Amino acid sequence: MSDAKDVKLTAKERRGILVRAIKLNEQADRGYTLRLVMCKMLSLANEYLFILLISFVTNGIAGGKKLDELLISTAVIAAVCLGSQIAVKFINRREKSHEAKHDTRLRVLLNEKLMNMDYVHLEDPDMQNRYSMCIDYLFDFHGVTSVSRSIGNIAEAVFRIIIGAALIIPSVILGGGQSGFAGFITSPWGFLAAVAVVTVSEFIKNIYFIRKTFYLYEGVIGDKRFQLNSRVHFAYMDYVVKNYRSGKEIRLYAEQELILREMQRSTDNNYKLWLKTFFKWIKYGIGVELMNLISSGVMYGYAILRAIYGTLSAGEVIAFVMLFTRVLRGITGISNELTDFKVSAERCKDVFDFLDIPDKKYKGTIPTEKRSDNEYEFEFRHVWFKYPGSEQYVLRDVNLKWRIGEKMALVGRNGCGKSTLVKLLCRLYDPTKGEITLNGVDIRKYDYEEYMALFAVVFQDSKLFSFSVAENTAASTEYNAERVEDCVRRSGLSERLDSMSDGINTYLYKDFDEHGVEISGGEAQKICLARAIYKGSPFIVLDEPTAALDPISEHDIYTKFNGIVGTRTAIYISHRLSSCRFCDEITVMDNGEIVERGSHDDLIAAGGNYSKLWSAQAEYYRDTAGELFE
Repeated sequence: MSDAKDVKLTAKERRGILVRAIKLNEQADRGYTLRLVMCKMLSLANEYLFILLISFVTNGIAGGKKLDELLISTAVIAAVCLGSQIAVKFINRREKSHEAKHDTRLRVLLNEKLMNMDYVHLEDPDMQNRYSMCIDYLFDFHGVTSVSRSIGNIAEAVFRIIIGAALIIPSVILGGGQSGFAGFITSPWGFLAAVAVVTVSEFIKNIYFIRKTFYLYEGVIGDKRFQLNSRVHFAYMDYVVKNYRSGKEIRLYAEQELILREMQRSTDNNYKLWLKTFFKWIKYGIGVELMNLISSGVMYGYAILRAIYGTLSAGEVIAFVMLFTRVLRGITGISNELTDFKVSAERCKDVFDFLDIPDKKYKGTIPTEKRSDNEYEFEFRHVWFKYPGSEQYVLRDVNLKWRIGEKMALVGRNGCGKSTLVKLLCRLYDPTKGEITLNGVDIRKYDYEEYMALFAVVFQDSKLFSFSVAENTAASTEYNAERVEDCVRRSGLSERLDSMSDGINTYLYKDFDEHGVEISGGEAQKICLARAIYKGSPFIVLDEPTAALDPISEHDIYTKFNGIVGTRTAIYISHRLSSCRFCDEITVMDNGEIVERGSHDDLIAAGGNYSKLWSAQAEYYRDTAGELFE
């Protein structure tokens, strides 16, 4: 994340960033910038036609024009104004109709980056802060979309100055014949002097006072403490308060006060950060108002003096003030947008830095072998691993080998490294030291997508989404309905499926469908199992997906799934040793190391770690062990 106070962009870098922002807006919605410019131009034309109408009517009345001539001329100008207004409304409507599409595509672009970046980035809290900030910076007042809007504003400001000056000049180019101060005021030099004072005042206001004010604002919202507090507040709002599935616990345990207090604490912390800048805000705010007073005083004072010295008619006085105001607005607009461009470039840089985050993970090009005999062999060779930012190794010199078709149980105490080993196998992380090979080739050299397709994993915290049963099972909107139903039934969910009104097309949860069904934790895990079956990968991992179930239910699911796996390789991870006795081999881990391997009977006879764990758990499952295994 760039810091607005520290980042010093060169003019060339700034131009490059702004051009990229415009291209990004055009990528999201072709013609986006042009429509904004056209809308500004038509609004401007309508504005000046209105000034012309007022001036014409006022002069006509003051000059004693005939009523019929005045009405006809007024009607013509009014008709042109109406046509311009209709065009503006049409362009505005088209812009609004495209705005949702444009904004959605920008969000999708950012979300695609988040979903496709290396998993190691995803678990980084700072990365989550950067993502939240970038969402704001896409649509912020000085964000990506604002760059295209600023192009429209600058075009409008330039034409305000050109048109306003062109209409004012005829009334100021000729003096009134007076001498002294009156002669100066009614001469072109008096007009230029007034314009110069106003211009200097506006530039001081925008380049110094407003910019200082913005950097105070940027310093607060760029503070990591502010970002964390904001993320905490909106996390509670989105995932707790608005999530109906949290409603039961909130009410049963009277957690309202706890939640509201945490939300209030994050809000209060951010308020304190804002409060630190309060007096500086006041100082710069006074400066802004002082410059506004100078600009307004000079502009209106000059117009009043011209009227006093009789160089402007009644209609011209009104038109002059209105045109001068618009010239001033044009000068201010250019000054504002030039300042905004500097700020926008810094914010857009944060967005592009996020989009340009390189993947640390090397993704090879070697295709995985499509073997008809399914002869795959995986091997861990002296693998060590520690999580980013940690000095403690979670895995220590792991050496492990198995072939497709084997059923291996991976057991050990919680926190011994079982799940981490699976994450390395699936390339969610890469080893800190050592290598993992598939058929003798380092897995980092394989095409990443093809390699990932080899695995179907059911984690303990596997997620289902508010889609239909079929879409959750197939992980796609396109699927084979018969195959989906077969996988769901094979996972043990037949009775529940039969009770669903729309079968596999029934939506889970009620987020998007009022007829969606609520499912239990065990039912959710069975759908996750069905998803793993549907994928059809040669390698399946069950990473304690049934940890919340009782030992009998867990064993029932494991043995049933073992029959479904067939000749494919399966790794069963569990802290309950009784659930994995059917496996060909049991690997025991302790403190990040493999301490034992063998069959259940061999490991019991060896009297090592496995035997001690088995004895420790015996009291817990004594009543069920005989039923399951004798």
